[in-house]
Amino acid sequence: DLDRLYMKFADAFEDRFVRQGEYENRSIEQTLEIGWNLLRMLPREELKRIRDAYLDRFYGKKASEGEGA
Repeated sequence: DLDRLYMKFADAFEDRFVRQGEYENRSIEQTLEIGWNLLRMLPREELKRIRDAYLDRFYGKKASEGEGA
């Protein structure tokens, strides 16, 4: 069910993206990779506000592929 998927996404977003630890020093690349990993929880069709070029480049990548890109 799509509503439950959005709830899981919201919880994961809060835990992994927003709640950066006080002593966690992550790079912008690491932050973007976390963001893409979270977005991959949602069906691509739901990501209507993200340009297709960005989705083509980053949505299908696995975490290890996206690092440094």
